Amino acid sequence: MPAIPANINGVQVELGPQANNDVSASLIVGLQHCIRPNIAPPHYLLKIYISSAADQHVMPSRHAQHKAVDISRINNIKIAIGYPGEAATVAIVNAIQNVFETYSGRRENFGPHLKRKLGLNFSVPGHHDHIHLSVN
Repeated sequence: MPAIPANINGVQVELGPQANNDVSASLIVGLQHCIRPNIAPPHYLLKIYISSAADQHVMPSRHAQHKAVDISRINNIKIAIGYPGEAATVAIVNAIQNVFETYSGRRENFGPHLKRKLGLNFSVPGHHDHIHLSVN
């Protein structure tokens, strides 16, 4: 399986110490689709922190299938702290989730802005402190 690159479209990617970055090619394409510096003008995305990828989960989790990531920081700001109080964090989180919804391979898009599965609203607890993105 390919590894999550250290840079996606000019955005630095930092991995948490437990994050196994071997993921499906479709997930990397999904990240390339929604991770870019100018995702939420006039705010710029410079860095994301992936706290979880193919790790710490058991089947049938999309993480265990190498098909999900959790993004918990935007530009070194924890989403739990910057959302909803910090304008740039809110704009970037919302934009990432909105753009990921346009990726044809998306499955789950859970976060503080949206909770959607297969393009439909989905009730799932948590996800106020990170963005969970998964693919089919």
